[in-house]
Amino acid sequence: MHNVAIIGGGIGGVAAAVALHKVGVPAIVYERSPLLKEAGAGMMLWPNATRVLKGLDLLEHIAARSGQSKWFLVRSSCGKILMNISLGDLDVPALCIRRSDLLQALLSILPPGCLRLSSALAHLELSKSGVGLHFADGHSECHDAVIGADGIRSRVRAVLFGTSDPVYRGYTIWRGVGTYSGNALRRGSNSETWGPGSRFGILDTGSDSFTWYATANVSQRESIPSDRRKSELLKRFAAWHEPIPTLIDSAEFILENGAYDLPPLARWTQGRVTLLGDAAHPCTPNLGQGGGMALEDAAVLAKCFRRERSIEAALHTYETLRRQRTRHIQQRSLLMGHIGQWQNRAVVASRRVVTSLLPAAIFEHNLKSVYSYEP
Repeated sequence: MHNVAIIGGGIGGVAAAVALHKVGVPAIVYERSPLLKEAGAGMMLWPNATRVLKGLDLLEHIAARSGQSKWFLVRSSCGKILMNISLGDLDVPALCIRRSDLLQALLSILPPGCLRLSSALAHLELSKSGVGLHFADGHSECHDAVIGADGIRSRVRAVLFGTSDPVYRGYTIWRGVGTYSGNALRRGSNSETWGPGSRFGILDTGSDSFTWYATANVSQRESIPSDRRKSELLKRFAAWHEPIPTLIDSAEFILENGAYDLPPLARWTQGRVTLLGDAAHPCTPNLGQGGGMALEDAAVLAKCFRRERSIEAALHTYETLRRQRTRHIQQRSLLMGHIGQWQNRAVVASRRVVTSLLPAAIFEHNLKSVYSYEP
Protein backbone atom coordinates (compact mmCIF):
# COMPACT_ATOMS: atom_id res chain seq x y z
CA MET A 1 0.00 0.00 0.00
CA HIS A 2 1.63 3.19 -1.23
CA ASN A 3 1.32 6.66 0.25
CA VAL A 4 0.88 9.23 -2.52
CA ALA A 5 1.08 13.02 -2.33
CA ILE A 6 -0.81 15.16 -4.83
CA ILE A 7 0.28 18.77 -5.25
CA GLY A 8 -2.68 20.90 -6.28
CA GLY A 9 -6.28 20.87 -5.11
CA GLY A 10 -8.06 21.58 -8.38
CA ILE A 11 -10.38 19.22 -10.21
CA GLY A 12 -7.54 17.04 -11.53
CA GLY A 13 -5.76 16.74 -8.20
CA VAL A 14 -8.87 15.91 -6.17
CA ALA A 15 -10.12 13.50 -8.85
CA ALA A 16 -6.76 11.71 -8.75
CA ALA A 17 -6.97 11.37 -4.97
CA VAL A 18 -10.51 9.99 -5.18
CA ALA A 19 -9.55 7.52 -7.92
CA LEU A 20 -6.48 6.32 -6.00
CA HIS A 21 -8.45 5.81 -2.79
CA LYS A 22 -10.98 3.83 -4.79
CA VAL A 23 -8.27 1.30 -5.74
CA GLY A 24 -6.86 1.18 -2.22
CA VAL A 25 -3.99 3.68 -2.52
CA PRO A 26 -4.00 6.38 0.20
CA ALA A 27 -3.42 9.87 -1.18
CA ILE A 28 -3.13 13.31 0.41
CA VAL A 29 -3.83 16.52 -1.51
CA TYR A 30 -1.66 19.54 -0.71
CA GLU A 31 -3.13 22.87 -1.79
CA ARG A 32 -1.30 26.19 -1.48
CA SER A 33 -4.46 28.28 -0.93
CA PRO A 34 -6.04 28.62 2.53
CA LEU A 35 -9.47 28.00 1.00
CA LEU A 36 -10.27 25.43 -1.64
CA LYS A 37 -12.34 26.89 -4.43
CA GLU A 38 -12.38 26.31 -8.15
CA ALA A 39 -11.76 29.49 -10.13
CA GLY A 40 -13.87 29.56 -13.25
CA ALA A 41 -17.41 29.63 -14.52
CA GLY A 42 -18.67 26.46 -16.18
CA MET A 43 -17.13 23.61 -18.11
CA MET A 44 -18.09 20.94 -20.62
CA LEU A 45 -18.03 17.33 -19.55
CA TRP A 46 -17.94 15.35 -22.77
CA PRO A 47 -18.69 11.60 -22.59
CA ASN A 48 -15.00 10.77 -22.09
CA ALA A 49 -15.20 12.80 -18.86
CA THR A 50 -18.60 11.56 -17.70
CA ARG A 51 -17.39 7.95 -18.11
CA VAL A 52 -14.74 8.72 -15.50
CA LEU A 53 -17.36 10.23 -13.21
CA LYS A 54 -19.52 7.14 -13.67
CA GLY A 55 -16.56 5.01 -12.59
CA LEU A 56 -16.26 7.16 -9.46
CA ASP A 57 -20.01 6.68 -8.74
CA LEU A 58 -20.60 10.42 -9.20
CA LEU A 59 -22.41 10.64 -12.53
CA GLU A 60 -25.95 10.65 -11.16
CA HIS A 61 -25.04 13.34 -8.62
CA ILE A 62 -23.33 15.46 -11.28
CA ALA A 63 -26.12 15.07 -13.86
CA ALA A 64 -28.68 16.41 -11.37
CA ARG A 65 -26.67 19.65 -11.15
CA SER A 66 -25.90 20.04 -14.85
CA GLY A 67 -27.39 20.86 -18.19
CA GLN A 68 -27.37 18.12 -20.81
CA SER A 69 -25.92 18.70 -24.26
CA LYS A 70 -27.37 16.93 -27.31
CA TRP A 71 -26.47 19.33 -30.11
CA PHE A 72 -23.71 21.82 -30.78
CA LEU A 73 -24.48 24.77 -33.04
CA VAL A 74 -22.02 26.92 -34.96
CA ARG A 75 -23.46 30.37 -35.70
CA SER A 76 -22.52 33.57 -37.44
CA SER A 77 -22.61 36.82 -35.47
CA CYS A 78 -26.07 37.63 -36.88
CA GLY A 79 -27.38 34.34 -35.46
CA LYS A 80 -27.54 32.24 -38.63
CA ILE A 81 -26.91 28.57 -37.91
CA LEU A 82 -23.96 27.46 -40.02
CA MET A 83 -23.84 23.92 -38.69
CA ASN A 84 -25.91 21.75 -36.34
CA ILE A 85 -23.78 18.96 -34.89
CA SER A 86 -25.65 16.11 -33.22
CA LEU A 87 -23.91 14.21 -30.43
CA GLY A 88 -25.99 11.12 -31.23
CA ASP A 89 -26.95 8.30 -28.90
CA LEU A 90 -24.43 8.09 -26.08
CA ASP A 91 -23.74 5.48 -23.42
CA VAL A 92 -23.21 8.39 -21.00
CA PRO A 93 -24.43 11.99 -21.36
CA ALA A 94 -22.52 15.10 -22.35
CA LEU A 95 -23.03 17.67 -19.59
CA CYS A 96 -22.16 21.22 -18.67
CA ILE A 97 -21.63 22.12 -15.02
CA ARG A 98 -20.22 24.90 -12.91
CA ARG A 99 -16.62 24.10 -12.06
CA SER A 100 -17.27 24.77 -8.38
CA ASP A 101 -20.11 22.22 -8.34
CA LEU A 102 -17.89 19.54 -9.87
CA LEU A 103 -15.10 20.23 -7.38
CA GLN A 104 -17.50 20.06 -4.44
CA ALA A 105 -18.90 16.76 -5.70
CA LEU A 106 -15.39 15.28 -5.86
CA LEU A 107 -14.54 16.62 -2.40
CA SER A 108 -17.71 15.07 -0.98
CA ILE A 109 -16.33 11.56 -1.58
CA LEU A 110 -12.73 12.28 -0.65
CA PRO A 111 -11.99 10.54 2.68
CA PRO A 112 -11.64 12.86 5.70
CA GLY A 113 -8.16 14.12 6.51
CA CYS A 114 -6.87 13.83 2.94
CA LEU A 115 -6.76 17.55 2.19
CA ARG A 116 -4.05 19.90 3.52
CA LEU A 117 -4.63 23.59 2.83
CA SER A 118 -2.09 26.45 3.05
CA SER A 119 0.61 24.03 1.87
CA ALA A 120 2.68 25.77 -0.80
CA LEU A 121 5.42 23.52 -2.17
CA ALA A 122 8.90 25.03 -2.08
CA HIS A 123 11.05 22.08 -3.10
CA LEU A 124 11.09 18.32 -3.43
CA GLU A 125 13.85 15.73 -3.10
CA LEU A 126 13.85 12.44 -4.97
CA SER A 127 15.38 9.22 -3.67
CA LYS A 128 15.05 5.55 -4.53
CA SER A 129 12.76 4.95 -1.57
CA GLY A 130 10.55 8.05 -1.57
CA VAL A 131 10.09 11.76 -2.20
CA GLY A 132 10.66 14.47 0.38
CA LEU A 133 8.39 17.50 0.21
CA HIS A 134 9.45 20.83 1.67
CA PHE A 135 6.81 23.52 2.06
CA ALA A 136 7.03 27.30 2.22
CA ASP A 137 5.96 27.40 5.89
CA GLY A 138 8.99 25.27 6.84
CA HIS A 139 7.42 21.87 7.41
CA SER A 140 8.35 18.74 5.47
CA GLU A 141 6.67 15.46 4.54
CA CYS A 142 7.79 12.22 2.92
CA HIS A 143 5.73 10.13 0.50
CA ASP A 144 6.24 7.08 -1.67
CA ALA A 145 5.21 9.00 -4.81
CA VAL A 146 4.22 12.53 -5.81
CA ILE A 147 1.73 13.68 -8.45
CA GLY A 148 2.09 17.28 -9.65
CA ALA A 149 -1.41 18.52 -10.44
CA ASP A 150 -0.57 22.19 -9.88
CA GLY A 151 -1.53 23.72 -13.21
CA ILE A 152 0.13 25.30 -16.20
CA ARG A 153 2.68 27.10 -14.01
CA SER A 154 3.47 23.92 -12.11
CA ARG A 155 6.04 24.14 -9.33
CA VAL A 156 6.58 20.37 -9.50
CA ARG A 157 7.36 20.57 -13.23
CA ALA A 158 9.75 23.45 -12.66
CA VAL A 159 11.66 21.53 -9.98
CA LEU A 160 11.93 18.42 -12.17
CA PHE A 161 12.57 19.86 -15.60
CA GLY A 162 13.21 23.60 -15.22
CA THR A 163 10.93 26.56 -15.77
CA SER A 164 8.73 26.55 -18.88
CA ASP A 165 7.01 29.85 -19.61
CA PRO A 166 3.46 29.37 -20.97
CA VAL A 167 2.98 30.51 -24.56
CA TYR A 168 0.40 33.24 -25.22
CA ARG A 169 -1.65 32.40 -28.31
CA GLY A 170 -2.82 35.90 -29.20
CA TYR A 171 -6.28 36.13 -27.67
CA THR A 172 -7.98 36.57 -24.32
CA ILE A 173 -10.98 34.72 -22.92
CA TRP A 174 -13.68 36.16 -20.66
CA ARG A 175 -16.06 33.86 -18.81
CA GLY A 176 -19.26 34.38 -16.87
CA VAL A 177 -22.51 32.77 -15.80
CA GLY A 178 -25.81 34.38 -16.75
CA THR A 179 -29.50 33.63 -16.76
CA TYR A 180 -31.90 33.57 -19.69
CA SER A 181 -35.50 32.40 -20.02
CA GLY A 182 -36.35 33.60 -23.54
CA ASN A 183 -36.84 31.69 -26.78
CA ALA A 184 -33.51 32.37 -28.48
CA LEU A 185 -31.93 29.26 -26.94
CA ARG A 186 -32.96 25.65 -27.38
CA ARG A 187 -32.54 23.53 -24.27
CA GLY A 188 -29.93 20.85 -24.79
CA SER A 189 -28.14 22.90 -27.44
CA ASN A 190 -24.79 24.52 -26.81
CA SER A 191 -23.29 26.87 -29.36
CA GLU A 192 -20.31 28.89 -30.49
CA THR A 193 -20.74 32.05 -32.55
CA TRP A 194 -17.93 33.18 -34.85
CA GLY A 195 -17.06 36.72 -35.88
CA PRO A 196 -13.90 38.50 -37.07
CA GLY A 197 -11.26 37.86 -34.38
CA SER A 198 -13.89 37.03 -31.76
CA ARG A 199 -16.08 34.17 -30.63
CA PHE A 200 -18.89 33.72 -28.13
CA GLY A 201 -19.83 30.35 -26.63
CA ILE A 202 -22.98 29.45 -24.69
CA LEU A 203 -23.26 26.30 -22.55
CA ASP A 204 -26.45 25.18 -20.80
CA THR A 205 -25.79 24.50 -17.10
CA GLY A 206 -29.49 23.85 -16.32
CA SER A 207 -32.30 25.79 -14.58
CA ASP A 208 -32.15 28.83 -16.90
CA SER A 209 -28.45 29.19 -16.06
CA PHE A 210 -25.87 29.40 -18.82
CA THR A 211 -22.13 29.67 -18.66
CA TRP A 212 -20.64 31.70 -21.46
CA TYR A 213 -17.24 32.62 -22.81
CA ALA A 214 -16.08 35.36 -25.14
CA THR A 215 -12.77 35.67 -26.97
CA ALA A 216 -10.98 38.52 -28.75
CA ASN A 217 -7.60 39.01 -30.37
CA VAL A 218 -5.71 41.36 -28.05
CA SER A 219 -2.09 41.83 -27.08
CA GLN A 220 -0.71 39.99 -24.07
CA ARG A 221 -0.49 43.22 -22.09
CA GLU A 222 -4.07 44.33 -22.68
CA SER A 223 -6.38 43.71 -19.75
CA ILE A 224 -9.78 45.08 -18.79
CA PRO A 225 -10.20 45.99 -15.09
CA SER A 226 -12.88 43.85 -13.45
CA ASP A 227 -15.24 46.79 -12.89
CA ARG A 228 -15.22 47.64 -16.61
CA ARG A 229 -15.41 44.17 -18.16
CA LYS A 230 -19.19 44.06 -18.49
CA SER A 231 -19.47 47.46 -20.17
CA GLU A 232 -16.54 46.77 -22.49
CA LEU A 233 -17.89 43.38 -23.55
CA LEU A 234 -21.38 44.80 -24.08
CA LYS A 235 -19.84 47.31 -26.49
CA ARG A 236 -17.79 44.67 -28.28
CA PHE A 237 -20.74 42.28 -28.75
CA ALA A 238 -23.60 44.80 -28.98
CA ALA A 239 -24.45 43.90 -32.59
CA TRP A 240 -24.26 40.14 -32.09
CA HIS A 241 -27.38 38.01 -31.95
CA GLU A 242 -29.48 37.41 -28.85
CA PRO A 243 -29.10 36.26 -26.17
CA ILE A 244 -25.42 37.28 -26.22
CA PRO A 245 -25.87 40.85 -24.92
CA THR A 246 -28.47 39.63 -22.39
CA LEU A 247 -26.16 36.95 -21.00
CA ILE A 248 -23.28 39.40 -20.65
CA ASP A 249 -25.52 41.89 -18.86
CA SER A 250 -26.88 39.25 -16.44
CA ALA A 251 -23.45 38.02 -15.32
CA GLU A 252 -22.65 38.51 -11.62
CA PHE A 253 -18.92 38.23 -12.31
CA ILE A 254 -16.69 38.09 -15.38
CA LEU A 255 -13.33 36.33 -15.32
CA GLU A 256 -10.48 37.18 -17.68
CA ASN A 257 -7.67 34.83 -18.75
CA GLY A 258 -5.26 34.83 -21.63
CA ALA A 259 -5.16 31.81 -23.93
CA TYR A 260 -1.96 29.99 -22.95
CA ASP A 261 -0.54 26.54 -23.46
CA LEU A 262 2.83 24.78 -23.73
CA PRO A 263 4.29 22.66 -26.52
CA PRO A 264 4.07 18.95 -25.65
CA LEU A 265 6.72 18.06 -23.07
CA ALA A 266 9.48 15.58 -23.90
CA ARG A 267 8.52 13.74 -20.69
CA TRP A 268 6.64 14.39 -17.49
CA THR A 269 7.77 11.54 -15.23
CA GLN A 270 10.97 11.19 -13.26
CA GLY A 271 11.39 8.29 -10.85
CA ARG A 272 8.56 8.44 -8.33
CA VAL A 273 7.19 11.81 -9.49
CA THR A 274 4.85 12.51 -12.40
CA LEU A 275 2.56 15.27 -13.64
CA LEU A 276 -1.17 15.36 -14.28
CA GLY A 277 -3.61 17.66 -16.08
CA ASP A 278 -2.42 21.14 -17.06
CA ALA A 279 0.90 20.56 -15.29
CA ALA A 280 1.68 17.86 -17.87
CA HIS A 281 -0.19 18.87 -21.03
CA PRO A 282 -1.85 22.31 -20.86
CA CYS A 283 -4.00 23.14 -23.87
CA THR A 284 -6.00 26.10 -25.08
CA PRO A 285 -9.71 25.79 -24.23
CA ASN A 286 -11.03 25.25 -27.75
CA LEU A 287 -12.28 21.68 -27.49
CA GLY A 288 -13.68 21.91 -23.95
CA GLN A 289 -11.36 19.07 -22.98
CA GLY A 290 -9.02 20.56 -20.36
CA GLY A 291 -11.01 19.20 -17.44
CA GLY A 292 -11.76 16.01 -19.34
CA MET A 293 -8.06 15.31 -19.87
CA ALA A 294 -7.40 15.75 -16.14
CA LEU A 295 -10.23 13.35 -15.27
CA GLU A 296 -8.93 10.82 -17.78
CA ASP A 297 -5.43 11.16 -16.29
CA ALA A 298 -6.81 10.45 -12.82
CA ALA A 299 -8.61 7.29 -13.97
CA VAL A 300 -5.62 5.93 -15.91
CA LEU A 301 -3.21 6.72 -13.08
CA ALA A 302 -5.31 4.78 -10.57
CA LYS A 303 -5.54 1.77 -12.91
CA CYS A 304 -1.76 1.77 -13.35
CA PHE A 305 -1.21 1.78 -9.58
CA ARG A 306 -3.59 -1.14 -9.28
CA ARG A 307 -1.96 -3.22 -12.04
CA GLU A 308 1.77 -2.55 -11.81
CA ARG A 309 4.13 -4.08 -9.24
CA SER A 310 6.17 -0.95 -8.52
CA ILE A 311 5.57 2.78 -8.28
CA GLU A 312 8.11 3.52 -11.00
CA ALA A 313 6.43 1.06 -13.36
CA ALA A 314 2.99 2.49 -12.61
CA LEU A 315 4.07 6.05 -13.36
CA HIS A 316 5.97 5.03 -16.49
CA THR A 317 2.98 3.09 -17.82
CA TYR A 318 0.65 5.99 -16.98
CA GLU A 319 2.72 8.45 -19.03
CA THR A 320 3.08 5.99 -21.90
CA LEU A 321 -0.68 5.46 -22.07
CA ARG A 322 -1.48 9.17 -21.90
CA ARG A 323 1.18 10.77 -24.10
CA GLN A 324 -0.31 10.28 -27.58
CA ARG A 325 -3.86 11.08 -26.50
CA THR A 326 -3.00 14.33 -24.72
CA ARG A 327 -0.59 15.47 -27.46
CA HIS A 328 -3.38 15.04 -30.02
CA ILE A 329 -5.81 17.10 -27.94
CA GLN A 330 -3.21 19.85 -27.39
CA GLN A 331 -2.46 20.16 -31.10
CA ARG A 332 -6.08 19.91 -32.22
CA SER A 333 -7.21 22.51 -29.70
CA LEU A 334 -4.46 24.89 -30.81
CA LEU A 335 -5.54 24.51 -34.46
CA MET A 336 -9.20 25.12 -33.65
CA GLY A 337 -8.23 28.28 -31.77
CA HIS A 338 -6.28 29.59 -34.76
CA ILE A 339 -9.22 28.99 -37.10
CA GLY A 340 -11.75 30.47 -34.69
CA GLN A 341 -9.71 33.63 -34.18
CA TRP A 342 -9.21 34.47 -37.86
CA GLN A 343 -9.70 38.22 -38.23
CA ASN A 344 -9.36 39.12 -41.92
CA ARG A 345 -12.92 39.76 -43.10
CA ALA A 346 -12.45 38.07 -46.48
CA VAL A 347 -11.04 34.98 -44.78
CA VAL A 348 -13.83 35.06 -42.20
CA ALA A 349 -16.44 35.25 -44.98
CA SER A 350 -14.84 32.23 -46.66
CA ARG A 351 -14.85 30.35 -43.34
CA ARG A 352 -18.54 31.10 -42.94
CA VAL A 353 -19.38 29.77 -46.43
CA VAL A 354 -17.26 26.64 -46.08
CA THR A 355 -18.68 25.85 -42.63
CA SER A 356 -22.25 26.15 -43.89
CA LEU A 357 -21.54 23.82 -46.84
CA LEU A 358 -19.59 21.08 -45.06
CA PRO A 359 -21.66 18.07 -43.95
CA ALA A 360 -22.20 18.04 -40.19
CA ALA A 361 -21.40 14.31 -40.28
CA ILE A 362 -17.70 15.13 -40.74
CA PHE A 363 -17.61 17.08 -37.49
CA GLU A 364 -19.79 14.52 -35.72
CA HIS A 365 -17.27 11.82 -36.65
CA ASN A 366 -14.33 13.94 -35.49
CA LEU A 367 -16.04 14.76 -32.20
CA LYS A 368 -16.86 11.12 -31.59
CA SER A 369 -13.22 10.17 -32.11
CA VAL A 370 -12.38 12.50 -29.21
CA TYR A 371 -15.13 11.65 -26.73
CA SER A 372 -15.40 7.90 -27.39
CA TYR A 373 -12.19 7.36 -25.42
CA GLU A 374 -12.55 5.04 -22.44
CA PRO A 375 -9.82 5.23 -19.76
